Amino acid sequence: MNKADAADREPDKIDWAVVNAKDAQRRQRVSEMLAHGEIRTAEDFYFAGMIYQHGEGPEDIRLAQAFATIASKLEPEHPAPKWLIAASWDRYLMWKKLPQWYGTQYQVSKEGVRTLYPVDPTAVTDAERAAFHVPSLAEAMAEVNSEASHD
Repeated sequence: MNKADAADREPDKIDWAVVNAKDAQRRQRVSEMLAHGEIRTAEDFYFAGMIYQHGEGPEDIRLAQAFATIASKLEPEHPAPKWLIAASWDRYLMWKKLPQWYGTQYQVSKEGVRTLYPVDPTAVTDAERAAFHVPSLAEAMAEVNSEASHD
């Protein structure tokens, strides 16, 4: 499911109505698996979190964060769940129309220009970002600026 979730987001032109329907089906399947005790390992919880990260609202995003937190507790040395904790928090803040903390979320304008969603630079430090395997704000900005200079 995680591979299908990622693959749905790869094309240049994404039919979001189709992707959103598939996302809902994947979240339903994760819920069923959870109810049947089929989600047990750190990897299971991480992938469940990635599925819910692409949810329809703040409740789904908070569930993604919960799954990522469980994954991180089960496998503390694995960086991906830590990143997902930060990314899901940033996405939750976006849903609430608040500045993100870590700098993991981007937005694309109607013209196709990718920018970093507004960040509260005082919310966390770059050291805290590093602890969650998130690039520094300068690195995130440089990535966006690098993309812009290639267009």
